[in-house]
Amino acid sequence: MATLLGVICTDVKIAPSAITSLLRLATNRSFNSISIDGDTSTNDTLNLFANGAAAPESVPAIALPPRPQPAGAAQQKPSRSTREPEQPNPDTAAFSAVLASFMTDLAKLVVRDGEGATKFVTIRVQSDVAYLTAKRAAVSIARSALVKTALYGKDANWGRILCAIGYAPGIMSAEELPAVGAYAGAPGGGAKQVVPERTSVSFVPADGSEELKLVVRGEPEAVDEARAKQILEMEDLEILVRLDDGPALPEYEVSQLAKREVGNRTQHEAVCWTCDFSHEYVTINGDYRT
Repeated sequence: MATLLGVICTDVKIAPSAITSLLRLATNRSFNSISIDGDTSTNDTLNLFANGAAAPESVPAIALPPRPQPAGAAQQKPSRSTREPEQPNPDTAAFSAVLASFMTDLAKLVVRDGEGATKFVTIRVQSDVAYLTAKRAAVSIARSALVKTALYGKDANWGRILCAIGYAPGIMSAEELPAVGAYAGAPGGGAKQVVPERTSVSFVPADGSEELKLVVRGEPEAVDEARAKQILEMEDLEILVRLDDGPALPEYEVSQLAKREVGNRTQHEAVCWTCDFSHEYVTINGDYRT
C-alpha cells in the first residue's frame, strides 16, 4: 500500500466473517498491488463498514458458503459473535466484484497521484505455474527503482525488468510452493518457477496499437527505438511479461487461484500498478521536513 488511511462504507447486509474475507481478497488485488516507491507506513489502514440498511430483516445477509468439514469431524458450535447464519447467498459474488472494482479504481488513483509521477504503468505478469509466482514477479518489477527511472528516461531497458524478476524472493525455485509442480526440464535439471528460455517481455501501448516486443522466449528483439520512445512518451502504458511463452508443458500442475484458460492450458495472471521516478520525486522528498 501507499501511505494512506482508507475508509469504505456500504449499506449492504453482510455477515461479519464474510466482510473480512472479501475485504482481504479485494485488498490483495488492489491496494496491495500498487507501489509508488516501495515504502509503506506502519499506519497504513483500510476499513470497510457495513450497516445493513439496504435490506430488511427478512433478507439473509451476504455470506460465504460454510467450509466443508472432514468426515467424522466434530460439529463446531456456532460463534456467539455471529449474529447472522452464514448461508450461501447469490449476491456474494456480485458484491465481491463491485467491492474489488471500486477498491481497484481508488488504488489506481493513488498511483496517478504519486509524488512527481509522469507515468501510470500497469505491470501484467502471466505464469503457468501459480498466481504467487506471477504476483511476486509483478511486485518486484513495480518496486524496482531502476525500472522506474528507465521509464522516466524513456529507455526500453528490458534488462532491468528481467533483473527485477530474477531477484524476486523465491522466484527461481519451487521450494516455497511444494503443492505446485514446477518445470523440471530447465537447463541444469533444477525445478524452477521461471525459465529464461520461456520468458518474454513487451510494452503494450495504451492507444490499442500493436505491442512492442522486447524479449521473446529469452532472446532480445531488435527494438525499434523510435517506436519505443513513442510508447514511453505516453502517460499510460503496460509492461507485459509472459513467464511461460510457448507450448504448454506436461510437467506443469497448476493451482486454482486467479487462473484463466488459454487454449487448452490454465494460466495465472497478476497485475500491479506503479509509476515512474522523476527528478520531481527527489525534490519533493528531499525538501520535506518533519
